[in-house]
Amino acid sequence: MPLVNQANGLLAEFAIFPVEPDSQANLVDRAIQNIESTLKHNAGFSSGTVLRSCDGLRVTSYVQWADQGSYLATQPFTEFAVPDVHLYDIFAEEPEGSELHLSPNMDGLINFGIFKMKQPENQPRFAELFRQALKMVSGQAGLISTHTHRSLDGWRCINFGHWRSLEDFTAMDSNRPFSPIFGEMLDLANNEYQKKLHEVVFTT
Repeated sequence: MPLVNQANGLLAEFAIFPVEPDSQANLVDRAIQNIESTLKHNAGFSSGTVLRSCDGLRVTSYVQWADQGSYLATQPFTEFAVPDVHLYDIFAEEPEGSELHLSPNMDGLINFGIFKMKQPENQPRFAELFRQALKMVSGQAGLISTHTHRSLDGWRCINFGHWRSLEDFTAMDSNRPFSPIFGEMLDLANNEYQKKLHEVVFTT
C-alpha cells in the first residue's frame, strides 16, 4: 500500500494529464498499464497510484521513487494531451508525522492544490508561505491530513490533501483561513485551481 509521509524519504513523480470526460476511463487504463508494464520493473520503483478527478477532467499518476537516480519519467501517450510531469519531495505536512495510506475505494477524497511558480527562484519563499498556510488550515473540520510537495526543478508546488468529503473541503474553501497570505502566494505563483476532488482508482 503506498504511504505518503515526509519521513519515508521517497521522491514522487506527479504526472497530471488533462482529459475530456469521455476519454478519462481510457486514460486511467493507460496510466495503470504504464505503471504495471514499465515503471514498476525499475529497481528504484517504490509504489504507483492512479487518481481520477470527480469532474472527469484530470487523471493523475503518482509514482514514488527511492531516489532521483532511479527515477524513470512517465512516457506521454500519443493519443492524449502531454502531461505536466515533475519529480517532487515532501517539504511539509499537517498534522506533523501524519501518514496517508492510499488504496482504491479508500474513505475520503483527495484535493491537489497545484501552483506553478512564475519564476523557479520564487519557490523557496513560496514554500515558506505554504508552510504557514498549512498551519492555518490544520484542524479544519474534515481535513484528515495534508502533505505538500515541491518539484526539484523549482517550478511547482502541489498540496496533497486528504478530506473526508467534498462538503468539508467546500466549507473550508468558502472561508479560507490562509486568506491573509494568499495574495503574496499568488504574486509568486499561478494557482491552477480545481474545485473538484479526486478518488484513488489503482495502487501497487
